[in-house]
Amino acid sequence: MLVINKPMKTTRNILLTLVLLLNSMLSFGQEQEAEKLAERLLEADSTWGKELFQFPISFAQEINFQGAEVALFPKGWSNEQSPEFWSYAFVWEVDTDKQVTKTVLESSLQLYFDGLLSIDIWKKSDATIQNTKALLGEKEANKSTSRFTGHLDIFESRYTKKPMTLQVTVEQHYCEQTNKTIILFKFSPKEFEHNAWMKLDEIELREGLCK
Repeated sequence: MLVINKPMKTTRNILLTLVLLLNSMLSFGQEQEAEKLAERLLEADSTWGKELFQFPISFAQEINFQGAEVALFPKGWSNEQSPEFWSYAFVWEVDTDKQVTKTVLESSLQLYFDGLLSIDIWKKSDATIQNTKALLGEKEANKSTSRFTGHLDIFESRYTKKPMTLQVTVEQHYCEQTNKTIILFKFSPKEFEHNAWMKLDEIELREGLCK
């Protein structure tokens, strides 16, 4: 029996190795694409972790955009004891024929975080859990650029399993030449005066994005 099963085990091992190798190659490819997009769009410290998503985003397919996202994470973002806990940023490059309105930004953030945090699943077992609420206030607006500050009320389902408020800033640039809008979001549960925002503010959109 051992002699008969040996080729079968060898085949399974080869297949497993191939699958692991393919997954590794795909992961490396995504990391490379994330680095390229982040480098093209952003001024950011190289120590930030990066993750690439394509629209429609798998966990928030209701967001009606075509394009890509790069999320950037400081080392302490997932550590409850870190001053950078849940402090991170992401940038979207999406196809549009004009700037994205405040209402669409708010609804997109609500859909994004509800999906990211699996709110529908959590609500099935706890009816007190609320959907994400986003509130933005406009700080600046012109034909090609707008900026907002505000906050998100979320249910933080990953680590604390408690409601959390994230402060948020949004900066968007519409490129008429390419019909693309670049939107930079920054988030932190810390107030804007906290040092966590000093690190977040090191992330900036590059000049000449529309060239």
